[in-house]
Amino acid sequence: MTAKKQASALNVLDPLKTAGYPAGTPMAVALSGGADSVALLHLMRACQGLVAVHVHHGIRADEADRDADFCRALCAELHIPFYLLHVNAPAVASETGESLETAARDARYEAISALMHEKSIPVLLTAHHADDQLETMLQHLLRGSGTRGLCGIPACRALGEGQVVVRPLLGVPKSALLTYLQEQGLTFVTDSTNEEICCQRNFLRLRVLPLLQELQPNAPLMAARCAEALTGDEQYLDSLAADFLAREGNTPTRQALLALPRPVLVRVLRRLLPEPPSAKHTEAICAMLQGTRQSATLSLPQRVTLQLRRGRVSVIKREAGVPPCVALLRADALGKLSDLPNGIAILGTPSVSEQEALTARYAYHATAGIDRAALVGELHARTRKAGDVILSGHMHKTVRRLGCLSHLLPAVRARMPLLCDDDGIVAIPFGPTRDGVAKNADLTVHFYFN
Repeated sequence: MTAKKQASALNVLDPLKTAGYPAGTPMAVALSGGADSVALLHLMRACQGLVAVHVHHGIRADEADRDADFCRALCAELHIPFYLLHVNAPAVASETGESLETAARDARYEAISALMHEKSIPVLLTAHHADDQLETMLQHLLRGSGTRGLCGIPACRALGEGQVVVRPLLGVPKSALLTYLQEQGLTFVTDSTNEEICCQRNFLRLRVLPLLQELQPNAPLMAARCAEALTGDEQYLDSLAADFLAREGNTPTRQALLALPRPVLVRVLRRLLPEPPSAKHTEAICAMLQGTRQSATLSLPQRVTLQLRRGRVSVIKREAGVPPCVALLRADALGKLSDLPNGIAILGTPSVSEQEALTARYAYHATAGIDRAALVGELHARTRKAGDVILSGHMHKTVRRLGCLSHLLPAVRARMPLLCDDDGIVAIPFGPTRDGVAKNADLTVHFYFN
């Protein structure tokens, strides 16, 4: 039986199809030498551009050296390129204060991602299987997780820039992999720490799963089926949250948020906030929205403040060292921007990643179209001054009293950037542009501020 037919018989996912990459895209297998990863490597052995990566974590002494030697020999036998990487997991754990298991996992993925970047390999395959899925779902259940946690391990997730991790074996139980290894005459190594009840996952694997399988021999497959169904539900609910923010923007109205079903509201908050809110913080946010106060603020983790002002909700990220405002113009803009008080002004075209970074740092982002031919003298950016007016609709309007800025706190309006030329104010974020300036716009201005 060919490798492709063997994979199909075991219900192994097509990794490139799962990740959305064309056939022939290079892939790397994370090879520990254990039963799961050996089975995965053997099943994928005919794939074009396949390599294997083994990480030596600097723990388990001679046993770790044995594992590395075994992986090297296996890859030589299968004629698959092999890379051995070294990380010092104990040193990482000591520096970060994380558990040794967490430090080893994070260091492993970081080292593999760096190698993949160097070798232009976008897809990493790991050997998580249906039993691992069941263990993960039980862990999340014990933590009180919602649908997102009960989805378990995703079949595909982002790793680094332009890189993904794919788990082709999520629908395959451990027993089927062991049978496959036996039929193929394949050997593997065993990590002795896997037999120690030293953490919750090992307790579930060694004590709980055998009991569950006495009740339901196909428990891992049932869990995989459940995770797949829950993942579909989660993706649908998350798409509703994405559609809501596409309509409302990042400063939705209180009324629109209150009209959402609770499951969609929770997912909107996940998208708005830098990290998913806990159940306690979600309740506090709902209480703020349902209250009678017209203005309110709520402090959240990660230096975040949720602000309710004039019926709109905004997220303010209090990032240390981040200037309060930025005005950003295209590279071919006329003139030169001056520095903003307590902020910066940038002349240049940002890359996509730079714009994403600015969007992550600043609560407010607005754009304005400018006709360069209508400008007078040089452009500059500054914050508001007493008596500032802008010519709009054939009238000079006081900037401080513009109704379109009412959703901003007075302190925010005072420090937001204004675009000016030698004849006065040219454009205001979320506000008007000067009469005649936007008619034949050939210059785009981006305003970012907190």
